[in-house]
Formats: sequence, C-alpha cells, structure tokens
Amino acid sequence: RRTVDLEMGQDLFLTRFVRSDDRRGEVVVALEMDGGKVLLHRKGHYNPPSFRLLSGGVNHDEPVLRALHREIAEETNLQVTVQRFMAVIEYRMHYGEIDLPFASYVFHVSELAGQLIPDYGEIAELRVVEPGELPAIADALRTIPGERGYWGRWR
Repeated sequence: RRTVDLEMGQDLFLTRFVRSDDRRGEVVVALEMDGGKVLLHRKGHYNPPSFRLLSGGVNHDEPVLRALHREIAEETNLQVTVQRFMAVIEYRMHYGEIDLPFASYVFHVSELAGQLIPDYGEIAELRVVEPGELPAIADALRTIPGERGYWGRWR
C-alpha cells in the first residue's frame, strides 16, 4: 500500500473526476503475454502519443476482481489468470482547494485464453515490450510537458 499526493490540472479534474464520477478507483494491469512480454496500449487522443499499462474503472458497487476481468475482456477480448496482486496506490488528488481520493489496484496477470482483439473504440494501438523497458516508459510519462503532464505523472 502506497499513498501519493498529486496535483492535477483542470483537464484531468474535469475529464476523470467530474465526468467520470461513477467509479471509485481503477485496476491497473501488467498483462504478461505469451513469451513474457507486457502488453501496453495507447489511446487516440493521447498527445503526445504515449503507451502505458492497461487500466479501467472500478464501479462503486463492483468488486475489484470482477472489474479486473471485465476491463481486460472489454479492452482485449482476453481471459487472464492473476499471478499477483502487486499494490494499492491511494491517491490524494489536489485541484485548487479540492482534494479527491482515488485508488489504483495494480495486478500482474498472464494471458490464459482468447484471441487478442483490441476494442478500437477505446484503444488506438497496442504494443508489447520487455518488462525491463517499463521503467523508461514510466519516466517518459512522468516528463510529458504542459497540461497533459498531470495525467502522465498519474499514469
């Protein structure tokens, strides 16, 4: 369990916390594909184009494991097996005088069944990377400039 204080900009506040108030948190997924590589995704509206781990919302009345399997099935068409629950990251998101709690439940899962079919309504592109490449990808997200930088530091 880790707690993170994070400032956020207006864009992140409005798009993630005002318009999406139906969720109490998210699942973040290190999805290990056949061969040991990790699946990343990019959304079409990301500027600059940035790849990151899969994630998806946990609804207020939804168990976290149900959200995990639902999100993976919706976004990739895959069934997975949980290898390890890695962390709960409790965020205290700050926007001006507003403080909002948010939790990320981080899992390492592996591909079990199904054919990888991305939901192109949600995902613009997929990429598989070696696990050793993840720190550099995280560094790139943390250094996104401008208003989008708040989002990159959160991801």
